[in-house]
Amino acid sequence: MNKCDIIVPIYNAYDCVVECVDSVIRNTDMKQNRLILINDKSPDERISKLLNKYKNKYKDIIVIENEENKGFVGTVNVGMKQSDKNDVLLLNSDTVVTPNWMDNIKKCAYSGEDIATVTPLSNNATMASVPIPFVKNELVADFSIDDMAKIVEECSYKDYPDLPTGHGFCLYIKRVVLNKIGYFDEETFGKGYGEENDFCFRCLDNGYRNLLCDNVYIYHKESQSFSDAKIALMKSGGEKLRKRYPEYTKKLDEWCRRLPIRYIGQNVGLSMEKNMNKKNILVLIHDWHDVENHLGGTTLHVYDIIQSLRNKYNFHVLSEADNVYTLTSYWTNSESSLVFPIFFDSRKYQTYNNEYKKIIMQIFDDFSIDLVHIHHMKNHYFDILDIAKSKDVKIVYSIHDFYSVCPIINKMYCNKEYCHNPSNERCVECMKKTYGFNENMIFEWRNRFNKLFDYSYKVIAPTKSCKDELLMTYNNLKVDIIKHGVDLEKIERDYQLGDKINVAFLGAIGIIKGSNIVSEILKKKYNKINFHLFGVYDRVLSRSEKKRIICHGQYKREELPELFKKNKIDLVCLLSICPETYSYTLTEAIANEIPVLVSNLGALKERVEKDSLGWVVDLECDNPAKVVIDKIKEIQKDRDDYNKKLESIRNYKIRTVKMMVKDYDKIYSGILKNNSSINIAEIRNKIKNNEKYVSFVSYSDYAWVFDTLKWRIISKIKIPDNIKRVFRRDKND
Repeated sequence: MNKCDIIVPIYNAYDCVVECVDSVIRNTDMKQNRLILINDKSPDERISKLLNKYKNKYKDIIVIENEENKGFVGTVNVGMKQSDKNDVLLLNSDTVVTPNWMDNIKKCAYSGEDIATVTPLSNNATMASVPIPFVKNELVADFSIDDMAKIVEECSYKDYPDLPTGHGFCLYIKRVVLNKIGYFDEETFGKGYGEENDFCFRCLDNGYRNLLCDNVYIYHKESQSFSDAKIALMKSGGEKLRKRYPEYTKKLDEWCRRLPIRYIGQNVGLSMEKNMNKKNILVLIHDWHDVENHLGGTTLHVYDIIQSLRNKYNFHVLSEADNVYTLTSYWTNSESSLVFPIFFDSRKYQTYNNEYKKIIMQIFDDFSIDLVHIHHMKNHYFDILDIAKSKDVKIVYSIHDFYSVCPIINKMYCNKEYCHNPSNERCVECMKKTYGFNENMIFEWRNRFNKLFDYSYKVIAPTKSCKDELLMTYNNLKVDIIKHGVDLEKIERDYQLGDKINVAFLGAIGIIKGSNIVSEILKKKYNKINFHLFGVYDRVLSRSEKKRIICHGQYKREELPELFKKNKIDLVCLLSICPETYSYTLTEAIANEIPVLVSNLGALKERVEKDSLGWVVDLECDNPAKVVIDKIKEIQKDRDDYNKKLESIRNYKIRTVKMMVKDYDKIYSGILKNNSSINIAEIRNKIKNNEKYVSFVSYSDYAWVFDTLKWRIISKIKIPDNIKRVFRRDKND
């Protein structure tokens, strides 16, 4: 193996430079390697003094002073040319290297003759970031940089997987490669952004490989802010790359969809865990895609429970998408996932499936499942009941809609109108018209659910109206009520009801949310009513309708308070034509001190009437649009009643996630007593071997990361988890 010259381009950042250089000296055999420090004409006069101090103290340190600022590309080229015969390692000055780093990187670099570059793992190096790729991973409490490096080195599979491109924060390049393909393209990339990608692509074109050294961890701060000039350079670099290497765009996109190195980060995350022997809860749900950005009420409800209690329990979430089942495990500080292969079910509706049964059996055995919490049975099979019984594992079932009553989860007869408590004959007729099911289907459906409910330790509903709706079908069922919680800060309203009333429709307005009623409302012009839509509408507005409503489009939850305030919204209309089980949208309106006008069904009616949060109207009539408009006019005239509703809203206490989770924890702890024991080594092996199934999962959301500009920006965006959870609530249940 060749000697290596460690090239550190330096521009200001005095404290970072000290920490970086000291870590190199402390953790590197300086007899076998040299350190080349290049001052790129830093305005901070302390830099030159510092570098000369190092030079005078250590004979194996070379200091170069650029006469003019060259930027990253020009500066590292100066260093690589100075190096002459040795391999080089380009190292950002805001990094901290760790024990054994250089020896392990060299072993990776010389594990094959066709290897050009090596990139180590890091907390913050886009695709080489661990435990979570493409984000800046903050150090977990009680873990030092060296602690992380030790974990990475000890748990490593030492796979040295291929990368589509290296990362310039810490990039090892063999001299033989430099001699063959040259240095960085200074002429094209100027002062930076895109140069290391270009170099690595040239390596690929010449038959070389870029590897990930998966047993080395280098800490990377990269906390500087971006100026407009830097952003312009990044954009320019990205455009040049796309123009020069169009074929790599497709390859990078495919690599990103597969994300073949994700198991490495999951392995690191698992190895960071200090307490694996907690009780294990299997969660069944219908949708767990992109959960941190999800808008589904059920999904975010479950996510809140997991995030609040993962220190006490291990959660394993099983969900399906396109006939592929994914188990996502939430440990104290990390996540891991297993993907199960595709299987085909030709039946019209789910009852039992032998392949699904095998998956559940494997999960029970591998993860020592102690409790099953079902939040939705869509895309799941009743094998879960048989296995839970055979293992003597209790089930908790949470009601989020009326899927257990019939496959039309909103109890809409033929997807057209709310069916209330229909006769058996009407249910049979609806199932046949809607799905083509035979006459026995609905009875078998309810019989399966009835057995599941009978076995369940607890059946939980979020509201009394939801419970009552369920009891229409399962009249002997015992149902507990645990109200949903949400962390929404109440916003004080600072404007009064004016001559014109500003009315808002909120969320995804489809048929069940009253889009037909809204459409009828907009057919007429109202002199003293202004309508607003925050969200999306399920139809194209006509020219005349557009004149009668201001469409603000989709929004982020954190934007709602300002949108309400800016447009002086006085009333929010929630016109669902079927019963909702809770309604987070209602809570959002109340959090902004805005009264609501709601339909007289389900949780909307229950919550509004109980706490005097607004007004209730009967929409099951011949002309619901007229009923709504008449009520709005009445509200507009009766200022005293409006102010009373405002006062009630101001006194209303929003139930928090902490309050909700306390109730769930009481149930869990009442069932789960002694801790479990998981074979972590076996789980690690399964995660690695599971990679052959990863191609079944879509990771298209990651593809944009390979734009050079976004590579640099993504790690800068750090939104606290509690803030993200607050504003991702869905309008639906």
